[in-house]
Amino acid sequence: MEGYRLTSAIDGDEDVREIRWSEVEDRFFVGSFRGNFVGYINHDPDGSFTCFDSTSRPRGEFTSLESAMGSLNNLYLSDSIKGEPNDGGH
Repeated sequence: MEGYRLTSAIDGDEDVREIRWSEVEDRFFVGSFRGNFVGYINHDPDGSFTCFDSTSRPRGEFTSLESAMGSLNNLYLSDSIKGEPNDGGH
């Protein structure tokens, strides 16, 4: 099982917020941020990557794993920056 990590720095924030991605099953990736569930990504048979947020809502189809991860990272972190509860309620 291979682990993935994408980091997203937030403007004006000295702290780098990291979302950790893990391949928990073959072609199935799960993201977490400080123990909170971010979402998941399926690597589809046609080669595309479909991502879902923490409430299992589809959030797009991408041609690369990195693009799918980046999309969910941005969604999760942008909600938390605004001070609004993100999909995880944080």
